[in-house]
Amino acid sequence: MREDLRALLLVTLWDVRKVARYKVFLLMRFAWFIVQVSVFAVLISYLVTIRSLGTSGIGYYEYYLFGAYTALLFSISMFRGYEIAEEFEEGIIEYQLSLPIKRRILAIGRTIGGGIASFIYTLPMMLFILLLLGITNPVLIAIAVLSALAFSIGIVGLAINIVFGLKSGDKTDILFGVVDALLVRLSTIFYPLPFLSVFPPYFYAAMYNPLSNMADFLRALFFFQDLKIFIHAPPENLVSYIVGLSVGLSILAMLFIERRVEGGGWK
Repeated sequence: MREDLRALLLVTLWDVRKVARYKVFLLMRFAWFIVQVSVFAVLISYLVTIRSLGTSGIGYYEYYLFGAYTALLFSISMFRGYEIAEEFEEGIIEYQLSLPIKRRILAIGRTIGGGIASFIYTLPMMLFILLLLGITNPVLIAIAVLSALAFSIGIVGLAINIVFGLKSGDKTDILFGVVDALLVRLSTIFYPLPFLSVFPPYFYAAMYNPLSNMADFLRALFFFQDLKIFIHAPPENLVSYIVGLSVGLSILAMLFIERRVEGGGWK
């Protein structure tokens, strides 16, 4: 048991330690995010006349901020898949499969490590949004952090399943592009769900989209009374969805690596 925990820690740190390699990338994304939420979000909020029924003046600007953060968290979490694809090409995956580490531990460690690393990338963005909105409640902030981490782990699990399943650079690039385009656009990241009801397929796709549930949970967590007419489910249902997504995709990645993945064969 102790050896398994030690191996899990080492595999997890494999991804977490990579954060230090991307300082320039992180600074560039952070700078662009500041421009996006400080300039673009303000401008677009003037074009949107949607107002909530609350009395605190919460409107589309606040709605947009959490959507923008969720889109960024999803994008960076999926980026871990590209890194794993590069590891396939470089032979690192074959090396890890040859180590005296249980495949179950390898799968769990890569999923958790990738999720933690992706969340660390986006933590400054989350804190910047909370600063903009004047949110200081430590309990709510802790819940938001944990939910974002769980969501990130789930998306990394999805990316791992795609990469290990296809084992092809070209196919991976294409499928990642399709998944990113569909999930971002068929969600409530930028569009409140009630306004999508005029097109039922779009409405139901957005309702069950993991990005919708993550973005709406953050909105419900901090501004439920003001934005509740735009949120399709109670906060407890939304967080249950996020936790289920994280656990389910992590287990799927574990089963996939444990039973089907072999070294070589990368196209």
